[in-house]
Amino acid sequence: MFKFNFDVNEQDSSDSTESPFKKIKVDKEDIKDLEAEQKIDWYKAEEVKPNKELLNNMDLYELNAKELTIGNTEIRHLVAGFLLEDIKTNNDVDSKDIKQSEESHTDLIAGVYEGGAKIWECTDDLLLYLTKEYVEANWKNKLVLDLGCGSGLLGIYALKNGATVDFQDYNKDVLEKITMPNVLLNCEDGLEDDVKIDLLQTKNKFYAGDWMHFAELTENHKKYDIILTSETIYNIENQQKLLDTLRKRLHPDGNILIAAKSHYFGVGGGLEQFVEVVKAGKVFHSQQLWQADENLKRGIIELKFQ
Repeated sequence: MFKFNFDVNEQDSSDSTESPFKKIKVDKEDIKDLEAEQKIDWYKAEEVKPNKELLNNMDLYELNAKELTIGNTEIRHLVAGFLLEDIKTNNDVDSKDIKQSEESHTDLIAGVYEGGAKIWECTDDLLLYLTKEYVEANWKNKLVLDLGCGSGLLGIYALKNGATVDFQDYNKDVLEKITMPNVLLNCEDGLEDDVKIDLLQTKNKFYAGDWMHFAELTENHKKYDIILTSETIYNIENQQKLLDTLRKRLHPDGNILIAAKSHYFGVGGGLEQFVEVVKAGKVFHSQQLWQADENLKRGIIELKFQ
């Protein structure tokens, strides 16, 4: 169970600096939590460059990779259990955020770690949806952002189907220890290691840090045709930040696919609640694409500019 402890107007709304999204009402206990959260020193955004040191561990990555078949697409990725155990047992200062999370037995430490080392259920949901509804032509010549990428499976799927993909995660060590190795594992067979690193350095961009700062850092970059994101709406206080980032980075004709649970226990966020925030903002039109009526309800929505 995923559980934590706590109309575009005539004026181009995608470039407006003032947020059109309204904050929703919360109870007194939530207000106390939000006041505490406002003091959090969120990591500034930065572009993280792949380097040849990644090649030193390629044999280890190959030995501890799992194969995942999504439709006609094969994706290889590191086994989370192996990776987390390796980080815990080795005194790796570059993986301090992941290590702190594992030692604290929590998937969320506000301002420090945002659960990027694990693959959550809704990522699988969105991957399966893409195999059924998106053909190869949907990806060709498209610039895609995997926002809150974690393992990067959504972006890797788009990459392997012809898109150009950028990856963003809150934690730099998630990008370096998980996302980048996974992208390398999915390079075309037969390529020399140096060629793989060159492709990683020239074809993809990797960004760490807070969403708001990410939007500022990339404000002069080309906007994204498709933004994919999964399990990123759980924190009510961060939803406005998320929507503002989507508004600033989405191409006017682009679309956003969001996979999430109907309710996140302990933090108050959820898909239905998030849709109400979207409606209040009057920037995006939302459409439900898929819903699972199981014990833990999940869904996928699409956002487009009104």
